[in-house]
Amino acid sequence: MVGFNSLTRNGGALPRIDAASIKRSPDDPIQEELSSAPLLEGWALADDGHWMHGWFFGHPEIEDGTHGHTSAIVELDAAIPPRWAKTESRLYRLGIFYPPAEREIRYWAQKHSGQPLVRGSVPGGSDDIVAMLAFLRSTGRIRWSKVDRLEHDYQK
Repeated sequence: MVGFNSLTRNGGALPRIDAASIKRSPDDPIQEELSSAPLLEGWALADDGHWMHGWFFGHPEIEDGTHGHTSAIVELDAAIPPRWAKTESRLYRLGIFYPPAEREIRYWAQKHSGQPLVRGSVPGGSDDIVAMLAFLRSTGRIRWSKVDRLEHDYQK
């Protein structure tokens, strides 16, 4: 399986995409099931493409705003970006997707904020990537060289 995170358009990384805004076909066979499925926000495929990680909302066993990973993926929507994923244990709606470098900055900023992600807010607290990088440097919990790498990857 080709990882969605590795796809590009016109030679550049795919932009941030809100999968919830994509129109769905009324004859989509899982549309009814999707309406009650848990939401995975800020998601990404694992490097091996066998599972996903992101922030969970509406999951019966995971507290809203918790970051984690799914069980193994058995089917992924063919749309780009995918709108849903079926795993060994359940169906997920896929929310907003961030390009890999932005997603990693958001992940670390959210993690070091010490707060769970609130539904409707963006991971990392804002859309100001420069502010998130400054915050990561200010915590002293991440090596500056790692933050520099994150910034470099984001600028590419």
